[in-house]
Amino acid sequence: MVGDPNLKARTETNSTLVTPLLATKNEQLESGYGSTNSASDDLSGYRRTNTAKSRKQPHHTPIPMVDINRSKNILHGTYQCDSTERNNTKQQQLQPFNLDPINNYHRLKTANSQISIDATPFQKFIPNNKIYNNGNSKKLCSKPTNTSTEHSRKLHTPVKKDNDIVNYSDDWDSDYSDDWESEADEKPKITTAIKLPSKEPKIPDNSLNLIPSDPTAFEASFCRKRQAAIDNMSYRQAVDSWKAKGLHDVAKLINELSSGKNLIDRAWIVFYWVSQNIEYDVEAYFSGNIHHQTAADIFASRKGVCDAFGTIFETLCTAVQIECKKISGYAKGYSFKMGQKSFTRTNHAWNVLRLEGHWYLVDSTWGAGHLDSNNQNQKELNSFYFLVPPEQMIYRHLPEDSQWQLLISSISMDDFIHMPYVHPAFFEHNLDIVSPRHSNTAFFNLNHGLSEVLVRAPSDVTLMGDIKESGSGKIETSSLIQYDTDRQLWQCLFAPKRSGSHTLTIFTRREIETIKSKNTENKYSCAIEFSLHVPSDVVKIKPFPLTYGLYTQCKCQIFEPLDGALKSGSITTIHCRIPNAYCARLQLDGKWLSEDILKDGIFKRQITIPQREITMYVKFPDKKNSSSYNGLFHYSIK
Repeated sequence: MVGDPNLKARTETNSTLVTPLLATKNEQLESGYGSTNSASDDLSGYRRTNTAKSRKQPHHTPIPMVDINRSKNILHGTYQCDSTERNNTKQQQLQPFNLDPINNYHRLKTANSQISIDATPFQKFIPNNKIYNNGNSKKLCSKPTNTSTEHSRKLHTPVKKDNDIVNYSDDWDSDYSDDWESEADEKPKITTAIKLPSKEPKIPDNSLNLIPSDPTAFEASFCRKRQAAIDNMSYRQAVDSWKAKGLHDVAKLINELSSGKNLIDRAWIVFYWVSQNIEYDVEAYFSGNIHHQTAADIFASRKGVCDAFGTIFETLCTAVQIECKKISGYAKGYSFKMGQKSFTRTNHAWNVLRLEGHWYLVDSTWGAGHLDSNNQNQKELNSFYFLVPPEQMIYRHLPEDSQWQLLISSISMDDFIHMPYVHPAFFEHNLDIVSPRHSNTAFFNLNHGLSEVLVRAPSDVTLMGDIKESGSGKIETSSLIQYDTDRQLWQCLFAPKRSGSHTLTIFTRREIETIKSKNTENKYSCAIEFSLHVPSDVVKIKPFPLTYGLYTQCKCQIFEPLDGALKSGSITTIHCRIPNAYCARLQLDGKWLSEDILKDGIFKRQITIPQREITMYVKFPDKKNSSSYNGLFHYSIK
């Protein structure tokens, strides 16, 4: 039920609780309610991996730092040897070790205690299942557009007709909010980095005009108020202390707490109360035993699926004089599979509410948490889904009634299905997909045996990525994420080892620490996923070099060789860009070559490939008098 369209909010008023009417026989709110269809029907034959915790942990040889002057005493993340040992041709070989997929960044040592390591290569990830710090979502608000107000349209609340049928199965947010803890004397000539010619369909950049119908809804003042409400810890402390006996009590407490405040604060308190007090009913979702619940039922059980979240959010908003409506539509959540043609029915419910004359989108279900690797509800406040800009919400929420897209030009189901599959971090870190444009499917280049994804990002943001075969774990050394300085883009290369369907995942984080920082708390968050199909006639693809954490932090780039498994005895040129580095030094089977002082960050040296391994180390200007080096990347020898 929606209040009068002209209803004006008051900051102090008696609580009036309006409970939506029970569903009629024509209203099927969720799969399983008056239907033989179940929410789990859509999951047959496919189930998205909920979390990277289920992935097999890789085997690798991490070498983050080396000191060539000191004794064998082991320090934090450092390999050291005395001068006698340095001249010995039989250097101790660095031994591989395995990471425990459950514990994050335990101190690891080799059998002979030659190395002690607290950092991992950036191509090797460990999930943490947290994106947001205290549920705070930064930089959410849209950038101002030049769209004139003449293009905005007046949005009227539609009146529900008797013959309207609301028919959707619930879809829960997939737990891909995974966070990942960090992973010759000749004058060098710059080699052009690999640039893959694309044969993908050309789609005009203006094919999707994601322009809000209300260009003034997310002005700077609104964004500041929204963020201030989210960051106000006193609101959370007060809500957490409430002992309400019914929804009337909750509404009264919300009015009291928000007295004298703006409606944004009041709406946030409603959102926060729902997120902390209503639990997603996982058992009902997977069993298909989903029934419509009244707001009183939901309060009593404190459980429900998306319809329950939408119902109780609408009820509380109405009670505290905020105009709100529950809407249904199609969501790219748990059961969504990239590559599917369409949706057979609506599968999700969320809300729209009006504040100060503007309509805003809210998803309190996805804002309350996600499913963990055991398909259990994991409560985790996600404030991204509180008052979401429509041009961001549309990537994963398509309303059944197109007017609730809140866009000047509504998009079609086909547009929605093929749009990139993005996560909140994509918007929070201001990423832009350059290629593939307007698609969630990556292109596989048969000539190079690679797939290339190009992403533009702010200067303080770094990316990482991985590739996974459908139905199996992550493929080792099959991705190389590097910064292409010439094009000012992140080049994400993926080399699947066999034919079939794959999922490419790109992670992002903001580099708030210096490149020398050993702080492992700054984690990567999942930002984008792409599907990739590799033809059955593809030849065996070679792996990439193994890169370490500093490689992406320093925005390095390997020109050649990109083959991570080199042939012993052959001659090759190691050519790469290491911005701002003072010198670089190669280690071949434990033997050190001479230092190369870098000019403009370019390293180029011809070598004979040894029998076991090649490792690149680097030193920066502030450490040029030190004997310590940081590891960048590593080649294995056939």
